Amino acid sequence: FALMLGARDAFSSQTDRLGGLNKIYDHLSLDYLYPDPSHILTFLDNHDTDRILLSRPDSLGWWKQAVTFLLTSRGIPQIYYGTEILMNGTKEVSDGFVRCDFPGGFPGDSRDAFTRAGRTEQENEAWDFMSQLLNWRRGNEVIARGTLKHFMPENGLYVYQRRLGDKEVTVMMNGNDTPLTASMDNIREILPEGSRRRDMLSGQTVEITREMTFPARAILILEN
Repeated sequence: FALMLGARDAFSSQTDRLGGLNKIYDHLSLDYLYPDPSHILTFLDNHDTDRILLSRPDSLGWWKQAVTFLLTSRGIPQIYYGTEILMNGTKEVSDGFVRCDFPGGFPGDSRDAFTRAGRTEQENEAWDFMSQLLNWRRGNEVIARGTLKHFMPENGLYVYQRRLGDKEVTVMMNGNDTPLTASMDNIREILPEGSRRRDMLSGQTVEITREMTFPARAILILEN
């Protein structure tokens, strides 16, 4: 619940010296309180809370970062149904409002969101993103059992790494709605200058330079 209570504000706001993804960094910095943080159940919402999306978003930038963190950080992720098609709502309306039927498969449904044709373009973007992450995560021992090392966000860029043996996955996020340029000096112990990694999301090879530029709300999931 500690993650859930702060996730929406952390991911949806801009990352400055104290706010935004700094709040996720601060959250993980308290992992020493747990006997084994890898056994914590992690979630962004559930049937007794507001959904992570209070309303339909204009774009999916921060939502994708929240989902990426849930599925790549330590712990055992739990996904509330409908997240994959951007179901949204707040308990201020009613408990039932955050527990609406998934559209499709029920008598009287006007559409079937179990099918690509039954989803909107934005819903398909969300569905495809989560599908790619979840299929990659399935059987991924680095994500399931690897250690976690993270770095305080610098100039809005948050970086953390999962490692198991000689395998590693490094996640980089621009926690702002504008492009940023950041020095890589503070993370060179895990990503030395000149090293090359494959970005799982794009399939492209990324070379680490002393200074790098990231588009707004960029996400890189780098594998060796």
